[in-house]
Amino acid sequence: MRSLSKRQKEIGLVILASVLLLMLAAYSYFNIYSPAKEANERVTQTLANERDILFALQRQEAQQSPSETSTSRQLQQKVPVKPLEDLILLQVQKAEVKSDTYVNAVNFSLEETSIENPPEHVTNVQAVITEVHLETDTYSKVDRFIEEIESMERIFIIDGIEFTAPEEIRTMEQETENMEMTVRFHAFYRPDLENLVDEAPKVDAPVPSGKQDPTPFNQIPGLGGSE
Repeated sequence: MRSLSKRQKEIGLVILASVLLLMLAAYSYFNIYSPAKEANERVTQTLANERDILFALQRQEAQQSPSETSTSRQLQQKVPVKPLEDLILLQVQKAEVKSDTYVNAVNFSLEETSIENPPEHVTNVQAVITEVHLETDTYSKVDRFIEEIESMERIFIIDGIEFTAPEEIRTMEQETENMEMTVRFHAFYRPDLENLVDEAPKVDAPVPSGKQDPTPFNQIPGLGGSE
């Protein structure tokens, strides 16, 4: 085999350099730019949600004035005066259907929270922490689930996402396993506005027929009724 000419060597080096540059660009995009872009979008969404919370709190405070003729019902769609876990559960179920994911369990917990520079007289804002354990076969469905949660009228802020990747497929006989995910988010409520309880959103769900619900949702201790 004849040795390569100088011209052929130069062409080979140019091709090799181009391939390396493309690989570097792809690595930078998927491992640096894309995650940073997603993180920035999450931060922007969180800030927007927190602004919405402040606006809702300010307007709710104004609703307590006797001179107000309107009700707080519309505002309580964003920040109600009760936890309303049952309503959150229904909203999770809607997101499950629209995203084509499978929800294994939903856990709730309540905790006190603080908001920077809260409106005057706003002293008792509490949070409902929701953990959703779900399964899915693609990341895009997880994104759709989160989009559906964030698009709800009530203000939800995504706190974190944890996932367990399926085992690597080593043989043709192995079936593809679903990814197990935990999505954690929180919402707010105002227990101090007792005079607005009658205007809190109602859970639009059928009356139980006396049979035990086999789904994991209603097996959460302490969920009970939020009414």
